[in-house]
Amino acid sequence: MKIVIPALSLEIGGGARFLYQMGNALVDMGHDVEFIIPERGAMEWPVRAKITRVKELTPECFPAADFILPNFYLTVMPAWHSKKGRVVRLSLVYEPLCIPNPEVSKATYYIGVPIITISQWQRQIVLSQVGQNSSVISGGVDPAFFHPYPKLSSQTGRKNIFYIMRGAGYTWKGNQDFLEACTRLYQRFPAFDVYLVNPEPGDFNFSFPHTIVTADSDNEMARLYARADLFVYTSYYEAFGLPPLEAMACGTAVITTDCGGNRDYASHGENCIVVPPSNINLLTDSMHRLLTNDNERQILANAGLNTARAWTWQRTAAQLISILTEI
Repeated sequence: MKIVIPALSLEIGGGARFLYQMGNALVDMGHDVEFIIPERGAMEWPVRAKITRVKELTPECFPAADFILPNFYLTVMPAWHSKKGRVVRLSLVYEPLCIPNPEVSKATYYIGVPIITISQWQRQIVLSQVGQNSSVISGGVDPAFFHPYPKLSSQTGRKNIFYIMRGAGYTWKGNQDFLEACTRLYQRFPAFDVYLVNPEPGDFNFSFPHTIVTADSDNEMARLYARADLFVYTSYYEAFGLPPLEAMACGTAVITTDCGGNRDYASHGENCIVVPPSNINLLTDSMHRLLTNDNERQILANAGLNTARAWTWQRTAAQLISILTEI
C-alpha cells in the first residue's frame, strides 16, 4: 500500500514522534511510505521511509498514493486539493484547543474525509466539537530503547525526578504548576534532584536543585526516564500523551495529570498516580508520597512496566492498516 504523509516537520516532540514511529512500523510491514516535508522543516528522527523535500506543501507536490494522511490543519487542504489519493485525516491533536484563530483549523474538519484520532478522549472531543465521528488508533513505545536501567539514586542517595519542560508558548503543558509543586516539595523533602529536558529555550525560575540536560535521541531520552525514580507530567490536555507511557516502559513510577488522551492507558492507583490539572497541592502531596514510600513507588513502576508492554508501534501500524482497508 502506498501511503503519503505530509508533515510540516519532524522535530522533537510527541506528534512528530508518533508520525516517525508509525511510519517506520508501516515500512517494516512492507508498505511504501513517503513523507513530504518542506525544506525549512526540521528533521530530527531516524525515519526509514522515503523523505521528499519540497519548497512548500502545495497540491502539486504530492505523488500518487493509495492514501494521503494529513495530520495537522495546515496539511489538510493541500492534500485534499491534490486529488492524488484517498485523503484520511490523522488527527494528532484537535487544533482549536491550542492554536490562535481556532475557527480556521476547525473549518478543515468539515471537508468530508474520514478521520482517525489517537485516543477515545480525542474521539469524543472531535465528535462533540464538529459532529464528526472517527476511528481510533493508539500510540506505542519502542522497547528496543525504552526499557529499565539502574536508578541514579542508587549511586547518589538522593531521589531523582524527571520532567520535560516545554517553552513558554506551550502554556497547556503545566510548567509553572510543576515548578511551584517542586518549590513546595523542597520545603518538606529536600533530598531530591530534578532533571529537565528543555527542547525550547525558556526563562524559568528554579528554587530547588535541578539539572537541565539534552536528549538528542531515543536512547538518551530512555535513559533519563529510566534512571529517574519518578516521572511527572503536568499537561492540561493531550490527544494521547506519549511521555508517561514511555516512562512506564522504562520502569519508572509516574505521576500524571488527567489530560484526556492518557486515560486509555493510565489507571490511577494501579499503574500510576493521576491528579487533576493545576491541582498543585495534590501534585505536591503525591510527589512527596511516592518519593518517601519506596514500596508504593515500586509497585506502581512494576505495574506501569507491564502496561507498556502491550503498547507497541507495530500494533499502531496494524490498527491503521485495518482501518484504511475497511474505508
